[in-house]
Amino acid sequence: MLHLLAPAGSSEAVIAAVQNGADMIYMEYGATAGGSGMSREELAQSIRYCRVRGCGAAVTMDELLTDGQLPEAVKRAVYAAEQGAEAILVRDPGFIYALRRVLPDMALWGSVRMGIHSLAGAATAAALGLRRVTLTPELELEQIQTIAEGLPIETAVCVHGPVCFSYSGQCYMSAMSGQERSDSRLRCAEPCRERLSLGGRMDEYPLSAPDRCLIEHLEELEQAGVSWAVIGGRGRRAEYSGYVTGLYGRAIRERVLPTQEEQELLAQSLAPYGLSAGPLTQPETPELLAPPTKPDRTAERFLSDVRKNYMNGELRRVPVSLYAVMRQGQKAMFAAEDDQGHRAVFAGYEPIDLGRQGLSESRVREVMYRSGGTPYSCADVHCAIEPNLDYPDEALDDARKNLLAQITEARRQPQAVKTGDMPPEPEPAPAPERTNFIIQVTRAEQLTEALADTEPDYLYVPAELLAAGAEGVAYFRDKGARIVAVLPRIVTDGEEPTLRELLATLRAAGVEEALAGSLGLVPAALQAGMTLRGDFGLNVTNSHTLARLAHAGFQSLTASFELSARQIWGLAPFGRTEMIIYGRVPVMITERCLIRTSAGRCTCATPTSMSDPYGSVYPVEKEFGCRNVVYDGRKIFLADRPDIYGDRGLWGVRLLFTTESARECVSVAERYRDRNRYQPINIGRGAYAKGAL
Repeated sequence: MLHLLAPAGSSEAVIAAVQNGADMIYMEYGATAGGSGMSREELAQSIRYCRVRGCGAAVTMDELLTDGQLPEAVKRAVYAAEQGAEAILVRDPGFIYALRRVLPDMALWGSVRMGIHSLAGAATAAALGLRRVTLTPELELEQIQTIAEGLPIETAVCVHGPVCFSYSGQCYMSAMSGQERSDSRLRCAEPCRERLSLGGRMDEYPLSAPDRCLIEHLEELEQAGVSWAVIGGRGRRAEYSGYVTGLYGRAIRERVLPTQEEQELLAQSLAPYGLSAGPLTQPETPELLAPPTKPDRTAERFLSDVRKNYMNGELRRVPVSLYAVMRQGQKAMFAAEDDQGHRAVFAGYEPIDLGRQGLSESRVREVMYRSGGTPYSCADVHCAIEPNLDYPDEALDDARKNLLAQITEARRQPQAVKTGDMPPEPEPAPAPERTNFIIQVTRAEQLTEALADTEPDYLYVPAELLAAGAEGVAYFRDKGARIVAVLPRIVTDGEEPTLRELLATLRAAGVEEALAGSLGLVPAALQAGMTLRGDFGLNVTNSHTLARLAHAGFQSLTASFELSARQIWGLAPFGRTEMIIYGRVPVMITERCLIRTSAGRCTCATPTSMSDPYGSVYPVEKEFGCRNVVYDGRKIFLADRPDIYGDRGLWGVRLLFTTESARECVSVAERYRDRNRYQPINIGRGAYAKGAL
C-alpha cells in the first residue's frame, strides 16, 4: 500500500497534515541561509505532536551546502534526530557522506532535487546510502515502473503540488536573476512565473507549470511499485496541507476519489496555477498558463471551514486497550497499552464494599471508553471486578486520564540516537602544475582554425556533434588539445541504449574523455572506457562532495557557478577544480520543448528565445532527446579580472560558447589570452562576486 508524505511548512500545517491522515510529514528546519524554516522549539514540539499521534516526522535539508555551512547543517540534523525525526531529505553527496558517519542509523531520503530520472541514477543514490529516492516529475508511468522494480530501495513520486518547469535540481534561473534567492538554497524567487515572450508574444507564461494532480492514478503508481506518494508545497498555507492530505489519504486507504465538488474546491481555492496529470499520462501536451489566481470570498469561507475542521478536535486517534482490576480490600488497579507496546499503570482508591449489587463491568467500560478530545480511541476495556464493589465515576475518569497522560508521555519520548564523529576535512590533493585553458562549443561552425590557434588545452564538444564527425575538431587536435565529449545531462532508461551506442562510436573514433553532469551517466561512461570529468550539473559546492565524486572516478570537477569566487578558491586545494569564467550559463533544462511551443511545430534545428518585461533575453537551444536548454540573458565575463581565476590553484578555467558566432568566439578567446581588448555586450560577473549560496 502507498504511504503518504505531506508537507508542513508551519506548526499549524503540522496539525493540519497529521489530523488529515499523513503517514509522515516533512518540515523545513532553520535553513542555513535565509533563516526560514522552523525554530528548534517549533521542530521539537512538532515532532512530539507527530509521535503521540502515530505519524512519522521527516526534516528536509536538501539545500546545497558550502564548506562553511556543512558543520552547522550536521548539527541541525543531529538535533532533529535527537528530537525523534525518522528521516532526513537530502541531495548533497558531501552532506550525505557526513550524515552517514555522524548518524549511521538515520534514514536518508533522496529529495526530488537530486534529479533522479533513471535507474542508473537511482542505483547510484542507493550506493550513497539512501533508503528512499524521490523521482523527478517528468517521468512517465512506464519509466517510473522500470526504476521502482529495479531498485533495492523504496521509491517516491510527487503526486500533487507545484512543480518546476525545469528538471529538479537543475534550475538556476532565480540564482542568476540578480535577486540573490536561489532554488538551491530553497529560496526560489520564481522568475519563471512572470509573463514572458516566446515567439514574439508577450501575453504568455511558457515556464509557469501547473500544479501536479495524480489523485486518479494512485493505484497505477502502487502497481508500478512506488512506495511513497509525496505532496509538494511545503511553503503553502496550512489549509492546503490539511485539505490535500485528506483527499489523498482517503483515496489511498479507502479508494475513495474526490467528488466533483471537492475537485472544484481544490482547483478554485488551492491550485493557483491550475492542475494537470501530465507528463505521467500526457507527455506531449503543452502547458501555457495564465497568471496565478487568488482565492475569492467563497474560497476563503471554504478554507475557513477546512481550518476549523482540523483545529477543533482530534481527527486522528491511536487505539489503546484499557484494563481495570478491583478486589475487596485492595486499591483498584488500572493499566493501558497502546499500538506500539507502551504501557501505563495507575493505582486508584480502594473500592467500597456495598454488601450488595455494586459496580457493573458495563459501567466501567462505559466510563473508560470516554476518550473523546484526546489523541486516543479506546479499542477495548478488560475488567476483573469482584461482586458488591463500588467505585465513583469521577475516580474512573481520573484513572483513564492518568493512564492516557502516561501513554502520551511515553510516546513523546524519542529513542536514543547513535552518533559518530564528523568526518575529517578531505586530504589536500596535489596542486596542478598549471591551470588548463578550456574551450567548450555547442555548434559545428564554432570549430574554426582561428579558435584552435588560441591553443586550448582541452576542447569540450557535444557528444552528438562529435559522433557526427565535426571536421573542425581536427584543427584542435593538431594543436594538441585533448577532446572531451560533453554528455547530455538528462538520459532516461529508454534513451540509455542510444547513449551507449554514442559512447561506443566516440570511443572507436579515439575520444577518450567525457564530461558528465549527472551521476546517472557514470556507469555507462566508465563501461565504455571513458575518463570522466564532472560538469556543473553535479552541483559541487563543498570539499566533501568534491572528494566523494573524485573517489567515484571523476578526474576533475566543475565548481557550481552559484558559488562565489572565494568559495571556489577554497575548493581548489581538495581536488582538480574547474571554473566557468565566460559564457551564458544554462539556467534551465526542460523536458517540454519550448521551441516547438514557439513555432507550433518541431523545428529543433532553429533556436528561439524568450524575453522578460525587463529586457532580458534568454536563448533557448535544443538538447538531447528534443529537450531544451534555457540560457541566461547575460554572459559571465571575467577577462578584465584575471585576479579572480588566475593563480588560484584551479585545475582548469572554461570558456562556454553557446550563441556566439565563430568570429566572436575567437575574439573572446583571444581576449582571455591577452591578445586583444575585446569586450562583449550584455555581460556580468554572474554570482562570483557575492555567491548565491
